[in-house]
Amino acid sequence: MTKILVTPVAGRRVRHPDGRLLGAEGATVERSPYWLRRERDGDVTVKKPAAPKVQASTTAKAARSDKKET
Repeated sequence: MTKILVTPVAGRRVRHPDGRLLGAEGATVERSPYWLRRERDGDVTVKKPAAPKVQASTTAKAARSDKKET
């Protein structure tokens, strides 16, 4: 299922479906009708979560250093 980043609108207290409060920093959750209703009601903003940062492999680093020497 698709992940989304939900953050509460300023001044709103929003609960997860299990009853926990959503923190001010937001959370990455599964896209579901529950969160889409919270967005429609103006309780949260929905964004795509940030892509995980991928570290360059040692091979790519070596290739870059070879180019610099020539």
